[in-house]
Amino acid sequence: MSKDLAESAQRMADLLAAENDALKRLDFAAATALVTAKEQTLADLAKHQGRSTPSPALAAIGQLVAKLAAENQLLLERSIAVQTRIVRIVARACAPPPSVARYGGHGRSTTPRATAALALSTRA
Repeated sequence: MSKDLAESAQRMADLLAAENDALKRLDFAAATALVTAKEQTLADLAKHQGRSTPSPALAAIGQLVAKLAAENQLLLERSIAVQTRIVRIVARACAPPPSVARYGGHGRSTTPRATAALALSTRA
C-alpha cells in the first residue's frame, strides 16, 4: 500500500467526517471552509488512481470514505432543502403586496405603495 495514497484517503475521510458534522449542525460556513481542502485531497487521490495494488488496510479506508460520502450526499441534499425553504420565506416576506381593486373603486385598481429599497444577503 502506498503511504501517500493511504494518507490522502485518510485525509479525505477526516474531511468528510468534519463536513458531515458541520452539515448536521447546519453550520454552512464551516462546511464551505472545507471545500478547498477536499478539492486538493481529491486531486491527490486522483494522482494515485491505478498506480497502487489494493491492500486490506487501503480497502478499509476506502469503505469508510464511501460510507462518509453517502452520508455527505444525504446531508448536502437536506442542507439544500433547508436553504431553499429559507429563501422562499424571505422572498415571500419581501414581496410587495398585490395591487387589488377596492370596493366602490369602479374597477380601478389601487396604485401600489412605494416600497423602500431592500437588499438581501446570504452566506453559504
